[in-house]
Amino acid sequence: MGLKTIAASCLVGALAVAIALQGDGDNVRSGGAPTPAAPRDSARSTDGVPVRILPGSAAAVDWLAALGIEPDRVVALPVQADRWALMRLTPEPWAERPRYERLTSEVALGFKPDLVLVSPFSNASAVERIRSGGVEVLSVLEPTDWDGLLASGSALAAAVGAEESGVQLIEALGSRKTALAARPHAALKVLPYGNFGGGGTTAGTGTTIDLALELAGFTNAAAASGISGNDDLTHEQILSIEFDAVLVLGEEDLVTSTSAEILCGLDVLAEVGPIRERRFLVLSEALYAAASLAIVDAAEELARQGDRLGEGSSD
Repeated sequence: MGLKTIAASCLVGALAVAIALQGDGDNVRSGGAPTPAAPRDSARSTDGVPVRILPGSAAAVDWLAALGIEPDRVVALPVQADRWALMRLTPEPWAERPRYERLTSEVALGFKPDLVLVSPFSNASAVERIRSGGVEVLSVLEPTDWDGLLASGSALAAAVGAEESGVQLIEALGSRKTALAARPHAALKVLPYGNFGGGGTTAGTGTTIDLALELAGFTNAAAASGISGNDDLTHEQILSIEFDAVLVLGEEDLVTSTSAEILCGLDVLAEVGPIRERRFLVLSEALYAAASLAIVDAAEELARQGDRLGEGSSD
């Protein structure tokens, strides 16, 4: 939380995007959002740099904050950012920004933005109506590999007129990636697992969790077993997959995890070594759902926890 339509078969990363971006129906707002407005004259500065930016996801908020964009240039935040974005850790600068619940065209145009940051999962009709209102729209892609992560950051930096900050941010991310790769670490095989009460799920190839594990230097056991994307994970599959540790969704304390307790309470899995020995790596909702540079934060946390387990794992 990187970030997705939610269903019983999807991991929590689905939640971070779907709630804020689905639909173009009811004009639901919170935090004093304005009344819908007709298409307006451009609010851009004379040099073409957008001055009224509307992020449509927690990932977009992450990038804006990391680029040093002043909160006053951000006309509103999705309410999900308070739970999923990195700004939740330092919320004070963003406290006065209005919040909204869903990115419909009515909500977007009501804030009179000159740039709206959407995702590939945004409602297509809503995006088209926003564009028809004379507003520039940029899709912030969900990265599933390193090049895609850097491309997302660079594109957003260029769109908001923060090219210099973007170059510095990309360099800093590269340094963090290098540090992760350079550290001594065990070759852990890690199985992602989430359970929301409707059955187990996992993250295979082509997911933000897969990228985070790769950056941490660990093998995604689900991907290695042939699983692609976010998918169901049955007890039979868990018994057939070789892994050294389980990556589970947890609380902000990075210890408490309902998913871990569900696994430990299943008699059929009682003799699976990593589960019996409680070899868990725990990510908070926000890190599990990361779909921005926060993927690197997730990788660093996985590395920290995984390295502590490394002594007892097979190489």
